[in-house]
Amino acid sequence: MRAAVLAAPGGPGGLVPGERPVPEPTGDQFLVRVSACGICGHDLLARKGSLAARPGQVLGHEIAGRVEAIGPEGDPAWLGRRVALVQRFPCGSCAECRAGHTNTCRTGPGFYGEDLSGGYAEFVLAGPLNAVALPDSVGDAEGAILSCALGTGLHALRRTRVAEGDVVLVTGAGGGVGVHTVRIAAALGARVIAVTSSAAKAQALRESGAHTVVPVSAGAQGVRAAAAGLGRPRGADAAIETTGAPTFALSLRSLAPRGRLAIVGNTDPKAVELRLGLVILKELDVSGSAHANRQELLEVVELVASGRVTPVQPREFPLEDIAAAHAAVESGVLIGRAVVRP
Repeated sequence: MRAAVLAAPGGPGGLVPGERPVPEPTGDQFLVRVSACGICGHDLLARKGSLAARPGQVLGHEIAGRVEAIGPEGDPAWLGRRVALVQRFPCGSCAECRAGHTNTCRTGPGFYGEDLSGGYAEFVLAGPLNAVALPDSVGDAEGAILSCALGTGLHALRRTRVAEGDVVLVTGAGGGVGVHTVRIAAALGARVIAVTSSAAKAQALRESGAHTVVPVSAGAQGVRAAAAGLGRPRGADAAIETTGAPTFALSLRSLAPRGRLAIVGNTDPKAVELRLGLVILKELDVSGSAHANRQELLEVVELVASGRVTPVQPREFPLEDIAAAHAAVESGVLIGRAVVRP
């Protein structure tokens, strides 16, 4: 099968055309022909050598496609179905999986693009534990980004117990996860403060449901002023931190007492300073937030199919232009996602 292979860590040119054997489904697994695969910040870090991917790996974890073959123990009902995949393929039987935390399973096949050959290729393996059916009303490009670009935000909003009427700060709001977190939070009835470094994205964020758009240069003072205008003079109820180190301190200082912060992104993987006095005196909750599980992906599919949330239309590239697609994402100009289509 055709694939884009990580030849060497570094710039977008390190992704080169290659070939890999078509994988064979075993047990209840199935073979998925990839229709589209999204590109997120995780992929950029992996390409640069900051994560677990190594030279020779096929990256890509935001995958939609069609089931073309099933393993000897598989359910024939999956054959021919259009599916979206959760980026981690769990085992289904470990303590984490039994507790419903399949996104932190470490004994299953693993994460696409690291443990498993990813979606920058014509085929991937999947199974009933990490696949959900896509309705005809959801296109392939949109289907590919549901688990990561949308599901990650939904998971973080659940982690921070966001309820209708809450004031929620979203940093990196113009990025793929950020803009969709804005849209989901608004659909859930929250009032959203969107923080962005790009003035050019402000109008699109307002159209996505943000009540207020604050430039990152305004800092925590600007966010708290925006929160005061929404009836929260001491700060936001919750913050979804999608960039990590660059805005972590801003998010923490923008919270009201008993505010909740979910750390989703890690665009600059370095240590950050955690001011313990601030956390203690304001009784803040600070938590990590990984990606969606299968149940949350089902919820996202329903939100999109029902029309409550509309994904930003991804920019599409052929697989052969994977380097250009990475460069476009890295430029920061795009609102939402880019996808490649094998």
